[in-house]
Amino acid sequence: PTLPTVITQLISLIDNPKTSAHNVSQLIATDQALTAKILKLANSAFYGFPREIATVDLAVVVLGFETVKNLGLSVSVLERFSGASVAGSADDFDRQKFWEHSIACGVAARLLAGKLRYRVPGEAFAAGILHDIGRLILSQYFPAEFAEVLQVMREEDLYIGHAEERILGVTHAEVGSWLAERWNLPDQLEQSIAMHHAPGRISGPAELPSLIHLSDFLCRREKIGDGGGDKLPHLDPAALRAFGIHEEPVAALKRIFSYGDELQQEMARAEAFTNIARGGDGDDGGAASTAAGIDAGA
Repeated sequence: PTLPTVITQLISLIDNPKTSAHNVSQLIATDQALTAKILKLANSAFYGFPREIATVDLAVVVLGFETVKNLGLSVSVLERFSGASVAGSADDFDRQKFWEHSIACGVAARLLAGKLRYRVPGEAFAAGILHDIGRLILSQYFPAEFAEVLQVMREEDLYIGHAEERILGVTHAEVGSWLAERWNLPDQLEQSIAMHHAPGRISGPAELPSLIHLSDFLCRREKIGDGGGDKLPHLDPAALRAFGIHEEPVAALKRIFSYGDELQQEMARAEAFTNIARGGDGDDGGAASTAAGIDAGA
């Protein structure tokens, strides 16, 4: 599958230090559907701004370049693989529960970014949404083999990655990273997809993969959606050390799990994203009218 051209252009544009807010809003305005989605989401309860963001120009200024880039990427992937648009997937793969987990992981990563002082919460959100994209690809393009993976996982109570290695010879993390590379996603997003179960294998800084690793544990603890069966992956202590947490793993996880109530509250505010995953338009019932901003203020 491919990304919309406007998203690949948006990623390149924002990664250019000479880009202005007007350059970004002009590009987004070339795609009216994307414009409407970004404005709806910017005005949703998830961001909670006190006044209406009526134009893309204002959205770019208020949200910031990185958040707009990662919001556009997240929306495009959600729409590309929404419940109504993907056929031929493995029969026992519940795409809705998959997206519930993925969105929850994005919400959890954004939440933990604030708690653990990770400086780019919008990037954390996108990485959380994308971290398991390899499972979706395997389900869609290798339905028979992936159905066998799920059967082995359940019958033998295996962690899904071990079942994938046995049946396919690769894991969903590897497949997802290949897709991220094909899409020319930023290196940190590709790395977080590839290493979200093993951030300790990264030789350099690994804050983003570590954040996704911990977010995945929190979402599984809260039983939101389907993170890939009931068997948990191993906790990588390196994920804790990346944020200066040197407690015993059990005590450290208890600290991470203490944010469960906040995660549930944030998930209630993220209904606009789950609506998109169901094949809707992202309207969570609380978004302000954005019709006046479709032309991005041009």
